[in-house]
Amino acid sequence: MKQQFSLRASVCLALATLASSSALAAGFQVNEHSANGLGRAMAGQAAKPENASILATNPAAIGVFKEAEFSASVSFIDPNVDIDGDVSYSLVTGATSEQNSSEDNIADTAIVPSFFYVSPINDKLSAGVGVFTTYGLRSDYSDDFGALHFADTAEVKTVTLNPAVSYKVNKQLMVGFGLNITYAEAEIGTGVSSSLKEFVDNEVRPFLLSVNSNFPPIESGDSLLKMEGDDVGFGWNVGIFWQPYEFTNVALSHRAETKLNLSGEITSDVPLLFPFDANQPGSLDLNLAATTEFAVDQKIDDQWSLQASVTFTDWSTFQKLEANLSSGDDYLLKEENFDDSWRAALGVTYILNDEITLRAGYAYDDGVVSVENRSLSIPDTDRHWFSGGMTYTVSEDTSIDVAYVFIDGREANIDKDRPINESIAFTSNFSGTQSATAHILSVQVNTRF
Repeated sequence: MKQQFSLRASVCLALATLASSSALAAGFQVNEHSANGLGRAMAGQAAKPENASILATNPAAIGVFKEAEFSASVSFIDPNVDIDGDVSYSLVTGATSEQNSSEDNIADTAIVPSFFYVSPINDKLSAGVGVFTTYGLRSDYSDDFGALHFADTAEVKTVTLNPAVSYKVNKQLMVGFGLNITYAEAEIGTGVSSSLKEFVDNEVRPFLLSVNSNFPPIESGDSLLKMEGDDVGFGWNVGIFWQPYEFTNVALSHRAETKLNLSGEITSDVPLLFPFDANQPGSLDLNLAATTEFAVDQKIDDQWSLQASVTFTDWSTFQKLEANLSSGDDYLLKEENFDDSWRAALGVTYILNDEITLRAGYAYDDGVVSVENRSLSIPDTDRHWFSGGMTYTVSEDTSIDVAYVFIDGREANIDKDRPINESIAFTSNFSGTQSATAHILSVQVNTRF
């Protein structure tokens, strides 16, 4: 049975934050799996096999290495997402209320590790494995935020195990294939804000009592709805690495969509607000979008080289969120209508001497949320990446990469309505702006043996 229910704001926004963006990449992608790549804003990454971390971007390119290679990195991500606006309410009686509802630093800091190992098997075949993340977020509004019924907490964590092989067709061409085993878990929640309780107590409840009805008791800080769930999904990735000339590398890679069904529990401190049992097992389909990258690495001379890439992400497959409850009911929560996104990057690499290699890069990252679909639960916008980095060669077999990235998100408007009880025309609106920046510091160790 499918139903459309009137208190859509509560359930919808509790689960819609699964698609919230951090300040880092379009949608809720994470690119922090290579410090050397981050040093040039990931420009040309699929065509620049400097160490084993290339596996995450292009499995074909692992065939370049003549010895076993290991890379381990850790990235510290410090996003700053600010919301500035007003929340308002209206009722069938004509009663209205409006108050400021702003919040700074809703996205928490994160540490993202990754590990890669690759090795040649023979003259034609190489194999490797990577452990890293490509999607995730962590955001948290304080208890004082006046629009907690729109968004409160959201945490999505994923880790992907990616074994891969590369086959050398000839001296110029390699092809690669990998399997993706992705574990994901999420904890999503909305709450009762002080502004919602105040309007219910002052306007909604007196009106309902006058017509011999009532509104369930609510308290500020109550959990409106929370969902916890996890799943394991499977996918694949492929790549081509081509060296048409001695100084030119060209690459094409594709990571397929991974389909997840997050199963867990739905709970609420105020279950009477919902037209279904708000404390029961439930699940939510969440698909991690497919990505395709075209990359070029062009050597200029013995010291200089240029890198460029264009990445397409098929976010348009993410059209809606629908909760599937153990009672058998399917509830359409929200039409998301994500747009496909493009990311273009340009970088430069300079070999200063035998020990130090320098990098710099710029990227433009296209947001996935159109103006009409942007909301508190999806504060997504276009971004500019500015990055720099270096490699220090410790010995013949060991090197250390460091990188710094500054991400500047375009300020964007938010103007969303949420019906709370349609039978009495009880609605809420949030109108304001979002702004976002982020700092990333990444360190990586590479060794061959």
